[in-house]
Amino acid sequence: MSERAVMRILMFTYFYPPLGGAGVQRSLKFSKYLPELGIMPIVISADSSAYTQDHSLLSEVPPGMQVVRVPHTPALTRLMAFAKKPAGTRKVSAAPALKGPDQAGTAKLWRDRALRAFGSFQYPDDKAAWVRLAEQAALRVMERTPIDLVYSSSPPVSAHIAAMRVARHAQVPWVADFRDLWTANPDYIAPGWRRMLDRRLESRLLATANGIVTVSENLAAVLAARAGSGVPVQSIPNGYDEADFAGITVGEQEPKRFRIVHAGTFYGSRSPESFLRGVEQLLEREPAARDRLRIRLVGNVGSRFEPLLASFEARIPGVLERTGYVEHQRALAEIMSADALLLVIGGDNEGAAGVMTGKLFEYLRTGRPILLMGALGGEAARLIRDAGAGETLGHDETSNVAALLSRWMAGAAPQPVAERAAAYERRALTCQLGAFLTTVHDRFHGRN
Repeated sequence: MSERAVMRILMFTYFYPPLGGAGVQRSLKFSKYLPELGIMPIVISADSSAYTQDHSLLSEVPPGMQVVRVPHTPALTRLMAFAKKPAGTRKVSAAPALKGPDQAGTAKLWRDRALRAFGSFQYPDDKAAWVRLAEQAALRVMERTPIDLVYSSSPPVSAHIAAMRVARHAQVPWVADFRDLWTANPDYIAPGWRRMLDRRLESRLLATANGIVTVSENLAAVLAARAGSGVPVQSIPNGYDEADFAGITVGEQEPKRFRIVHAGTFYGSRSPESFLRGVEQLLEREPAARDRLRIRLVGNVGSRFEPLLASFEARIPGVLERTGYVEHQRALAEIMSADALLLVIGGDNEGAAGVMTGKLFEYLRTGRPILLMGALGGEAARLIRDAGAGETLGHDETSNVAALLSRWMAGAAPQPVAERAAAYERRALTCQLGAFLTTVHDRFHGRN
């Protein structure tokens, strides 16, 4: 890269501001800090009203950086919107109205099965239609601006397909970032016939990429075994951005309250059920704790868990608080104001062991004690233990949740040191990515 002062990269990342949520943060922070290293991204992302919007994040996009937002609404989103319409508003033949909870539950079951079946035919995912438009947008960009490298971030896997094709067309190297595993993901539920197709495509992507990045050593080992010895694989964890914490105003602590906060969405095997059952056991044993304990869920929890949460609230009113989606800065203020933080990983299989969700590092930065549930042998649990940042439990250790909360509310919670999170600051992690991109670029051109 020595002939050029600047490396220009084309970054395929479906989730990018003004889209919000956890999936946006990694690509946003990389694009924010890469220009400091002489690496200038041009972002190809999605313009989609189907997802949460967080316009506050636009202030972090570097001034003058080119962002091409390709309009797209997933077919599954359109189908789900149709399925939720009252029967009388649909342009289909009328059916007898369902009455009673049993019939309504049966209708929902069949609807969910139909949606799942429809989803299995979206190949490789429901962003496939975005690929063609994203490729065309990238080719138009390259007519005006030479590109040195293509980078893509998944999920969705479709981003890798677009990047692979464009890199081949431009004859430049391609680096694929896997924020999550695909077929080895603990939440992967595709039917057997799809698994075969997905594994075949996954193998092709891993073998074709000139470099692979992922979020943990465990996931890096899984991907390296699939990619083969010729493809370099780099673990660059998620992290926190110190700049995000600079202007946060923390609400006044309430000494008579003990507030445990969970930020983000529950999905797949990541369920709040075991934790809430533990809370219920605690309150049965210590009724006085009901006046003091508050469980605060910050963000979109996930519609699948609505019946569980509503049932808990009906039995134990006043303990559970929900904010709905909030902007990222507000979410950080919420976790900074907590007495303790909840992190749910889920099951204990190989895929779960490598999960290093982005909020873990923001949790670490707060210096608040963390309760992790799930994947006791995984990297997140090991990091929390090594940093003295909290305690870890199995995903179904309900009775131990009750005992732990009792101890913590009595003043025996750990006292983490926020400075131990410094290795995971986003600017430093972006330096790792910049070095890897440069190495892959130079290797592609036979310079090392």
